[in-house]
Amino acid sequence: MPPLILLVDADRAELRKTEALLSDHGYLVAIADSYQRGRRLLDSVTPDLLITSVRLNVYNGLQLASKSLAAHPTLPVILTHPSDSALAEEIERLGARLIIKPLENPGFLPAVQAALEQNRAVQPAIRRWHRKRITGRVEARLASSPARILDISYGGLRLAFEDQHDVPPDFDVEVPTAGVTVKFHRIWTARSSKTDEYWCGAELVETGTPAADHWREFIDSVN
Repeated sequence: MPPLILLVDADRAELRKTEALLSDHGYLVAIADSYQRGRRLLDSVTPDLLITSVRLNVYNGLQLASKSLAAHPTLPVILTHPSDSALAEEIERLGARLIIKPLENPGFLPAVQAALEQNRAVQPAIRRWHRKRITGRVEARLASSPARILDISYGGLRLAFEDQHDVPPDFDVEVPTAGVTVKFHRIWTARSSKTDEYWCGAELVETGTPAADHWREFIDSVN
């Protein structure tokens, strides 16, 4: 599986542009538009790299970087800023890297690649959840859109769409043949490197509910 990057930026336009840039270069990207959301994802998705803007409204990226490095010392961190920052020395002391104007900076993608290589050198590849691959074709529906389940686990799934799809942050997945409908939270989206399909990885929102129990029963029934 390609590396997973956690991208945090309170500027939603900048967030989407940077997400598209990273996705186009083959990375999986989990996005957050606030410090609080970034902190939650940091612990739940186990990223290979954290990229956060210095500006996060009432918070700033240094606070998130500091929390990340305290909890995950080997996880590389890149901070971004729209102009030269007086915080450069503090960012360097944290052990993070500062990139100015990432969308215009030719050094941004090489810095991303270098950080990911650094991460691979210090820790083994992470399996985000124990997955069961689907050997046949299992159809699903996300709202009114058809999808195909590629692999599943008790905690999440990976969906494939024939065309690029605007997946909302939270959505219901219906598996008509199993009579199961479960709510998921989008973690990453990317175009397949092998086909023209568009992929989405998502985690189960609720546990300990009848719907979650039906989901586990469905997984256990899949060959």
